[in-house]
Amino acid sequence: MQFDTYTYAIFLPLVFFVYWGLRNHLRWQNLFLLIASYVFYGWWDWRMLGLILLTSLSSYGSALMMRGDRSRHDKLWVTLNVVLNVGILAVFKYLNFLRDSFVHLLGLFGMTPDWPTLHILLPVGISFYTFQAISYTIDVYRGDVKPTGNVVAFCVFIAFFPQLVAGPIERATNLLPQFLRTKSFDYDAAVVGMRQILWGLAKKVIVADSIGYYVDQLLYNPYHFSAASMVWAGILFVVQIYADFSGYSDIAIGSARLLNIRLQPNFRYPFFSRNMRELWQRWHISLILWFRHYVYFPMGGSRRGKWRTAFNVMVLFALSGLWHGADWTFVIWGVINGLLIVPFVFLPRKQLTPHASVKDIPRCLLTFFIFAMASISFRANGLAHFNEIIDVMFNTTWRYRPVFGQPLYYMVPFFIIEWLGRKHEFPLERLPFPTWVRWLIYWALLMGISIIGLDRNMQFIYFQF
Repeated sequence: MQFDTYTYAIFLPLVFFVYWGLRNHLRWQNLFLLIASYVFYGWWDWRMLGLILLTSLSSYGSALMMRGDRSRHDKLWVTLNVVLNVGILAVFKYLNFLRDSFVHLLGLFGMTPDWPTLHILLPVGISFYTFQAISYTIDVYRGDVKPTGNVVAFCVFIAFFPQLVAGPIERATNLLPQFLRTKSFDYDAAVVGMRQILWGLAKKVIVADSIGYYVDQLLYNPYHFSAASMVWAGILFVVQIYADFSGYSDIAIGSARLLNIRLQPNFRYPFFSRNMRELWQRWHISLILWFRHYVYFPMGGSRRGKWRTAFNVMVLFALSGLWHGADWTFVIWGVINGLLIVPFVFLPRKQLTPHASVKDIPRCLLTFFIFAMASISFRANGLAHFNEIIDVMFNTTWRYRPVFGQPLYYMVPFFIIEWLGRKHEFPLERLPFPTWVRWLIYWALLMGISIIGLDRNMQFIYFQF
């Protein structure tokens, strides 16, 4: 079930009313939320419900088996659960990638093994809920959270429908306790949640889907266009994926707010960053925090000298790239971004103001452009396609075809609105206008979503991860 469908527009209100109808019965409320989350997930393919249930029960059970003393006994259980869940992820997401890479490596030595490609269906959101389950087991082992004996609440923690298929990736320390205590309806939180859902839908349908059409046209066959067109395609794509993914996050966070459940922010206006380090503190926050807590810090973090820190940063970004997809183009994307961050390891840390100002706009534009060019490999459909794009960028004319300037009609207003609202969690959170003006804006966005989205069926980009 997708957020930008009429099905979800019916599903969410039904969940809302039944959920709050059970507000005095926490056990039944959680059970209903679990059933609703499984219905939401099973809407794509009910066969994948067994997989998420296995992940949930293995993580729940392994945590209960620990003694809480970080002994070899506890280490065995956390290791078994991590290996199981990483193994499931590897089989469903990376098996063919590893097979193709190994075949290519053997081909360099003149060997051509005839190994069949397995047709494995990638479960939606498996990377997200697997990481969430793994983090719980590790946190229990570390003593950061106590294991829960409430299996229903734990399964809801793993399968909570707003953030199930594309995050934010939540730690048990934040999300799990919210399913273990009785909640009361918060009208103000629900109103803010509705505004955030509206803004997320506007970003996805009006901005991301509209721009995505031109990105597909430009990159379908790069040799039909010029070098400038490929640069423009890179800029358009990074705006598309930001509007798409942050739009999903806004809808997820807003939907959870209707149930008085708080999810962590996943984006904080990354395109108004003044350097690449700041951008990566504002982009896909939950994933970067996950890698920091469970990969970067265990490797030593920044405690073992600057060169070791630089190495740890490169490992973090390379793994982040591989997490996004089973292709070398994603690894290249991660390595490029790691190389862009490494210089900051050796430079003195400069304290920045919380929000960019007008004088910072040139730095923001430069950072945005660097990130857009670094993200071209992310969009490429394999190494061959990536090589085509790079070949066009460096070996053809810079003459640009103006027919693809229409995305500016969506991008310029979008960035103006984001800039004006950059001090808030999202632009519609607090509009400094009279009530009638605010409602006019809301209805205009609703009309735009309805009109533009009528003839489209474009999936959220991050569903493939």
